[in-house]
Amino acid sequence: MTSIVWDFDGTLANSYPGMVIAVQQSLKDNFQIELSKDTIYKDIKDTSIRQYITDLFSEKRESGENVDRDVKIFYHDYKLLEKQYQNKIRLIPHALNTLKLLNEQGVQQFVVTHRDESIYELTKSLEIEDIFTEVVSVEKDFKRKPDSNMLDYLIKKYSLNTSDLWVIGDRKIDIDFGKSVGANTMLLAENNSDFGQDETVTDLSQIPGKL
Repeated sequence: MTSIVWDFDGTLANSYPGMVIAVQQSLKDNFQIELSKDTIYKDIKDTSIRQYITDLFSEKRESGENVDRDVKIFYHDYKLLEKQYQNKIRLIPHALNTLKLLNEQGVQQFVVTHRDESIYELTKSLEIEDIFTEVVSVEKDFKRKPDSNMLDYLIKKYSLNTSDLWVIGDRKIDIDFGKSVGANTMLLAENNSDFGQDETVTDLSQIPGKL
């Protein structure tokens, strides 16, 4: 059976606008760091927000200062700010039809995300929760992508065969995540980014024809 592990933010849902504003505001309010939305968007597309913020503080803070403490301070406000925009999150074009078509074709689908437990309310409000066999949040004490931890959990629990498993996302971290267990990988991108993925699509409706 073919199985898909989906990334959520930026792959199934257009949540980046709220995320970018929350990052910008938390940095400005707590650390007087002012960055443009374009800069933040580009940087968080390259890696996870946590890694981006950790690297940012490591670069800007003098040695000896507590980066972990600053990351916690940042995230406290970031989560509160980002939550204000969650009701504006919408599915990426063709996401719902693609998810339903794959279900009809017997494809087993999962979501693995760095998002906190807000993911469960989001999948419910977007009316896609019943499509997935399981939604895995990093809040459940899993290690973050690209560590294989969350994939290892799903592979073991559902006896998934990596030769029939696809990991689909919009960032390099998602491709590295899939490659960590030898799964097939697919990148959703508008450009010609090459992260070693097996397939690339510019529109979610192209995915069923790629499996």
